[in-house]
Amino acid sequence: MGSTCLRTYLEPDLARKVSRLAARQGRSESAFIASAVRAMLAAGEEGPARAASDSVRRQIGRMESELLRISGEQALQRELFLTFVQVWLEHNPPLDEAIAASLTASADARLDRFMDLAALNYSRGGAAHLHGLAAEEPGQDLVDADAEEGAS
Repeated sequence: MGSTCLRTYLEPDLARKVSRLAARQGRSESAFIASAVRAMLAAGEEGPARAASDSVRRQIGRMESELLRISGEQALQRELFLTFVQVWLEHNPPLDEAIAASLTASADARLDRFMDLAALNYSRGGAAHLHGLAAEEPGQDLVDADAEEGAS
């Protein structure tokens, strides 16, 4: 569907309200104004219920396409992770029976450290802080790192 440029002049207060509402809804100002004009035209022709229905239908369509995009990205991430695990397992040598117990204990400790890092990452809201963790001393405990940050 093509678009036509149409200039509108709004009072400064109304323009600020349009900008805020469009930003809150994650839409452009043009899309926000176009939906408002559609609603007004539909309200004059077929009533407000039809306009609301069209608006809800468009919003559901946008959300559905976003969910499809996200699920596709998750499927890709899952496949990449499984491929990594498969390659890692194929290229690691088998365990020597004499040191299997110590390796199991080491693996358990590494898993605990990983889970602590994952929990810390999740609690801080993402992976942005991981660059700082890479610079930490290997022996530093997570509790010590949190205590130092709290003291700052």
